[in-house]
Amino acid sequence: MIDHRAARHKGVRNSNIEMVRLIAMVMIVLNHSPWNAFSYADASAGYIQRLGMTCIISFLSNWGGVGDCLFFIISAWFLCDEKQSYKRNISRCWHLEKQLWFWSIVLFIGCLVVWHMQGGVPGVETLASLGLKTLFPFAANLWWYPTSYMLFLLVCPLLTRGLRLLTRERHAALCVGLLLGFGWTPASVFPLDMVYSIVLFFYLYVLVCFVKWHMPVLYENRSLTYILLAFGLAVGLGSQLIIACVLPNRVVWTMWMNSPRCLSTICIALAIVVIATTAKPRYSRVINYVAASTLAVYLVCTHMFANLILTPVVRTLHPGIASVGKMVAMAAMVYIAALIIDILRHWIFTWTVDRSVNRQNDWITDNLRRLCDRGVRAIDGFTNVSSGQSSNK
Repeated sequence: MIDHRAARHKGVRNSNIEMVRLIAMVMIVLNHSPWNAFSYADASAGYIQRLGMTCIISFLSNWGGVGDCLFFIISAWFLCDEKQSYKRNISRCWHLEKQLWFWSIVLFIGCLVVWHMQGGVPGVETLASLGLKTLFPFAANLWWYPTSYMLFLLVCPLLTRGLRLLTRERHAALCVGLLLGFGWTPASVFPLDMVYSIVLFFYLYVLVCFVKWHMPVLYENRSLTYILLAFGLAVGLGSQLIIACVLPNRVVWTMWMNSPRCLSTICIALAIVVIATTAKPRYSRVINYVAASTLAVYLVCTHMFANLILTPVVRTLHPGIASVGKMVAMAAMVYIAALIIDILRHWIFTWTVDRSVNRQNDWITDNLRRLCDRGVRAIDGFTNVSSGQSSNK
């Protein structure tokens, strides 16, 4: 049996995990493709034909929740076992922020070019809002995932320390309570939700930590992992099929399969990660290098620029399987183009802004530490003054 902790070999990332990242991003790109921009089902066609098209679209486009879970669970799987360090997590945040700045500026320029070519300029409010988010992509939450993930990294050392203090029974009770509250209710029926935010990552991290620390049987017995995967697929795809039978002209986007907080989605993602980490490690420089740019695909496909480019093209499509194939081809083009551009960005950054990355990280860490110390002293001073005033009374 391969040790589940053997994710690295001589400093080289396990390509099984990196391949899962690439697959997860395929799911996210298909989920964010503008399927609603064209009528995929012919209303005059028979029930079976309309049902078939609805099922195809549902099964192609409703994996976004699994993709989100996969991306985070991969990170959480290794974070929960490493020695937590604020300095290391701050350097990770700075690495992400540089990527966000690059892509926010590039995509903003792309939007300006498209608007000029289409002969229409958006209102001042839209332009100012996008411009502000371009300058401050993290603070303005231009993309929810990297913003929430960076916030999570800053809290992760403290959260991990707190979870370590729980007994197995208390940790299990916490997981059961969370799953009862959030794991079985689809967002389109029960709006009880933690939305797409740092709270979602807290929720998933608590579950991942329990599996990693207290359920070794899951990654020691592959059959249990397959049962977990089969359960998630049965509930997720089965629910999509049932809904399609009832509503053959409409794709429902936010049921059990496409919500990262739902149990079926978590089971699928967790099983895939366990299978990848316990399989025989493979090491490919090409896969690892390409997978390092997967975040760029998410940034592109969820930005306004992608809608400006794709939606007018998609609106010209007509119902039929050929149009579905064209949609998939367009998603593949976005995926490949974003990867290529980000690989070039990575190469440029290596020779420019990342040459002094250690000095940058030290400068940021030192200044944040000083700021934190001043804040603590200010709070202590305010507390002492308040206590003195209370005693005088």
